[in-house]
Amino acid sequence: MDKVLIVDNDRENLSKVREGFKDLHHFELITETNVKAAIDKLRASRISVLATGIHLPQKDGLELLAFMTRHFPSIPCIIMLEENDPKPWFSDRTGHTGVLYFLKKPISFGRLASAIFVGLNLRDEGQTRHGMNMKNFLPLVAIARKTCRLEVRSGAREKGFFYFDAGKLINARVDEMEGDKAAKRIAGWQNIQLNFAPLSRENKTPRMEMDLLTLARAAWEKGGRPKPENRKTDKFQWFLESRGSTRLEEAMHKHAGVLRTAKGYKGLAILNNEGNVLASDIPYGIDVDFAAMSAAINSMYTDCSKHWNRKGLGRCQGLSLHTDQGIIVLRPTDLYTSGNYRFLALVSGDGNPYFIQMQLKAIIPRILAEIS
Repeated sequence: MDKVLIVDNDRENLSKVREGFKDLHHFELITETNVKAAIDKLRASRISVLATGIHLPQKDGLELLAFMTRHFPSIPCIIMLEENDPKPWFSDRTGHTGVLYFLKKPISFGRLASAIFVGLNLRDEGQTRHGMNMKNFLPLVAIARKTCRLEVRSGAREKGFFYFDAGKLINARVDEMEGDKAAKRIAGWQNIQLNFAPLSRENKTPRMEMDLLTLARAAWEKGGRPKPENRKTDKFQWFLESRGSTRLEEAMHKHAGVLRTAKGYKGLAILNNEGNVLASDIPYGIDVDFAAMSAAINSMYTDCSKHWNRKGLGRCQGLSLHTDQGIIVLRPTDLYTSGNYRFLALVSGDGNPYFIQMQLKAIIPRILAEIS
């Protein structure tokens, strides 16, 4: 069973997380409150996903992430930002396609569980094998307001240095270059290994014209966040953050994470009996418009159910539709006992619809139990 390590000095938050994970038996949860204990756990156990805060006692979360780059570079890392911390948004969305994934407190259990499943899926697909890249890490130094010299290695070939004063980038050096030119070169490195050291007095003179966020091709998500139609994003996560979640949305997001581990999974939606979308889960990078297809597939299901019931075969228990673009799977709930919801999943043509159907059979009762 996969093991997930969560590191946070907020004991109340850890208690809530442990309580929330009691009924989710897809992985083993381990919690710690400081970096030293977390490193001990990482060395003693085979950890599949790490979720850590930044503002930790003694050594901060960046020290833990630097340790990960040197010893466990392919383990997906979820960064739990405090409510007052700015959240980085990367123009090319690389912050959600590799090792790092950012969540902001207060973090609902459903969003955390889903992020963990995303990490497991990325690992299983081999997308974390190249480790962390530099530009995704850079905004965290600003969030932590860290004063340091940061040694950066890329594989065994290159080594460079960043110099920060209270989170502000003041210089960079690689080979014979320094300043903006050196910073641009280092910022493009992948498969990085990081080491922090104190900032010496002679390195405190600012030599940079470019600011850190420009270097990282990022901006702070605060106030003017683009809507999903303006950029590719996890639509359900944006929906939750922008207007708040209902109990149905939270329950779905909590349990739908296991579907993300299925080959070819492209999304899940919950419909009412009129075909309206009540909640949806769409992985990053997948362009699915459940609202456009839900009315048609809902109508097909209703017609099939009526037709075959009249033929004496009983109520339709589900529907699957194979198209050139994928496979649609619909499973209804009982009209009288479960509110007549309809669960609509989309799988690619080379995916595993049988796995999706079996998992839907298992998670639908759990979702309904949480909203009853």
